Amino acid sequence: MKLNAAVVISAATLLAGFFFHQPHLWIPVSVLLAAVVDSYTRQWVMSERLGSAQNLSMFLKMIFAFIGFYAMIGQIACIVLAGWWLFS
Repeated sequence: MKLNAAVVISAATLLAGFFFHQPHLWIPVSVLLAAVVDSYTRQWVMSERLGSAQNLSMFLKMIFAFIGFYAMIGQIACIVLAGWWLFS
């Protein structure tokens, strides 16, 4: 698995929140899971190739694209969450 920014940011936020007993740890956990899934499926989602079941392939590509979008937006949410923990 290739480390990307979403994995690093969400893992760092999760570890910091865990060690300092902060609330809302579900956000970095879900972003970390989405980033891991995205790192494994990104190449297939970006490819033009469809399987023999085209409708299923398009549906799965859409789902995995949404998961990747959540990972991308989630890293911003993790930074905001860490800032909220720091300044509150």
